[in-house]
Amino acid sequence: MSNLKDTIKYVLFDLDGTVSDSSEGITKSVQLALAAEGIHEELSALTKCIGPSLRQSFAEYTSDEEVAARMLANYRKRYSTVGWMENRMYDGMRELFESLKKAGKHIVLASAKPELFCNEILKYFGVDGYFDFVGGATMDGSRDDKAVLIKYTLESIGNPPPDSVIMVGDRFYDVVGGHANGLKVIGVKFGFAKENELEKAGADYIADTVFDLQSLLLS
Repeated sequence: MSNLKDTIKYVLFDLDGTVSDSSEGITKSVQLALAAEGIHEELSALTKCIGPSLRQSFAEYTSDEEVAARMLANYRKRYSTVGWMENRMYDGMRELFESLKKAGKHIVLASAKPELFCNEILKYFGVDGYFDFVGGATMDGSRDDKAVLIKYTLESIGNPPPDSVIMVGDRFYDVVGGHANGLKVIGVKFGFAKENELEKAGADYIADTVFDLQSLLLS
């Protein structure tokens, strides 16, 4: 028993790798952006780009700001037309949202993806109505850092007591960002974390499956 059911009022969800498997759209769009600059990567090597901001990911390939800006523009050109729909919500996630709502919890998104795309994706899945607030990054990069993004999200929902909030995410960025804001973090292993990534980052709880996540939050 996690005892989170009685203490947690707000559940902050990451999006990519936590609510949905967005790997196809992201990796194909990154691959295209890199190829336009003469850099060729296999799709399987690009799942590392799911989690951090794209500016951070592209910085691994170039230190030239103009090149990085072109990469980002080419990524967004593809992603905004087809990439965001190359996406699959994890089985059981809709039922989890429904159960959280019935239990009186507030469901909030805290994603490093631009807020525009966050809203479109939640509407595409038909789950936008479950969310009390959608916190996403800005197109100009001012909220790229996960800790900054979570701080913004918490401020936007009225800065509830940290012990009434929990962060749910699949990468160490979520763990570090949550802890920087005084939150406990559930690391989910059905996303894109490397082996032992979440444990090494210090996740307070680990959920192997969506069912495990529901048990942690509501049992």
